[in-house]
Amino acid sequence: AKPETPETEQEKEKPAPAESSPEAKRSDETGDPKAGSSTTGPDASGQFNIDAPAFVPKIEDIPDIVELLPNHHKSRLRQFYQAYNGSYCTYYVGTLKSFNTRNGYGFLECRQAKADWGVDVFIHKNNVQTPWFLGQPVEFAVQVNTRGQPQAYDCNWLPRLPPQGNKVTPGTVPAVPGAGPYTASSSSSNANATPEQRAPPQPKAPKMSDEPRRLGTLKSFSQTHGYGFVDCAETKAAYNRDVYLDKSQMRENSAWQWGQLLEFSVSFNDRGNPQAQRVNWEPVPLIASSPSSVPAWKRTYNEKTQDQLKRLLKLLHENNPETAIVTAIDLQGGSSSPGSAAQPAPEAPPDADVDYVFFVLDRLENKEEVLKAIKDFVKMLFVLMLSRMLRTQPSMKRVEQLIEWYEAVAQAIQTTSDAVRQHFQDVVKQINTHIQNAAKENDHLQNE
Repeated sequence: AKPETPETEQEKEKPAPAESSPEAKRSDETGDPKAGSSTTGPDASGQFNIDAPAFVPKIEDIPDIVELLPNHHKSRLRQFYQAYNGSYCTYYVGTLKSFNTRNGYGFLECRQAKADWGVDVFIHKNNVQTPWFLGQPVEFAVQVNTRGQPQAYDCNWLPRLPPQGNKVTPGTVPAVPGAGPYTASSSSSNANATPEQRAPPQPKAPKMSDEPRRLGTLKSFSQTHGYGFVDCAETKAAYNRDVYLDKSQMRENSAWQWGQLLEFSVSFNDRGNPQAQRVNWEPVPLIASSPSSVPAWKRTYNEKTQDQLKRLLKLLHENNPETAIVTAIDLQGGSSSPGSAAQPAPEAPPDADVDYVFFVLDRLENKEEVLKAIKDFVKMLFVLMLSRMLRTQPSMKRVEQLIEWYEAVAQAIQTTSDAVRQHFQDVVKQINTHIQNAAKENDHLQNE
């Protein structure tokens, strides 16, 4: 008989193999990995399993880059931006995961963006700074393409992160234990703040320039990036650059064209660069009898006409309404001496259908203060011009505006002054003639 081999202590303690459990059998039947197995390595036979599902990192595996930012990085975060509808949205903060110089695009890795969109964020080369570094943090906004995929724009590149004890590999950053939910505004001071305490800040009032309102032409605008530039000779001479135009200043109905004449006030950003504020997209009114069928905002105006309009803006800015009114009347051909009919110009000047008087009236607010600064003789000329303009106004809004000014100016005239008394009777006759003709020819006055 063959002698039995003595068992070692480890062999004695090894349990006998158990029968397969129902759970193990189900795992074998469905192909799900068993505990301790790997879908990316060889199976029990030593062969790789090509049917294994692709590895998709969990959201928890993507670190919260904001938690890694030093304080001087966090101070550069803009945190919020104002959307087209006026609401505030938070910027995303992520890292450059990959970039292909030949193809001109790459991808950003961001914890919150991955949770929102399920994919990394596409970034075009126009939004990538030079030089660029993989793993470099960036604050960005997201817009979607026609297929609903996220794309980065309005990028704010932050300095490279300092070493964290282990090398930053492309698309990754050193892990931080206990990284919590992502918010673009999270920082060491407000990470534990309540939603009410993290409310969007109130918009900061722009730093306005003390210069007159300017006229310029729309040079460029990008719907994708949400900004453009205005060409203005005065600001170009003062600041050696075009005026920045933000998307918030665009027309609500999106009716605009290249080279369109704009009126705007100048403000400054934090770097002292000019920006357009309170933009008027239709600054030039036309006289009612204008033969042109082209809308005023689509017109291209002569350089001389623009210089005349700029002169009126300068006079209004200098609080000189009297000179502005007299200049507007003169430009519109209504400055003939009292007692004589206005003579037509032998040759029509450029843009002869520009209504300079309404250009001034639209920018005068307080009638009482304006009339205090005007001499009685100028008021008389003003009333005469207003009565002339009533005749051909097709717009009820313009008719009401003329009547309001007519009544205010007529009541403010002091007829006892020598300058007024000398021409008063002749001017009154002309005014009555204009009003009678307006009552016959203007449908709005006939209905009153």
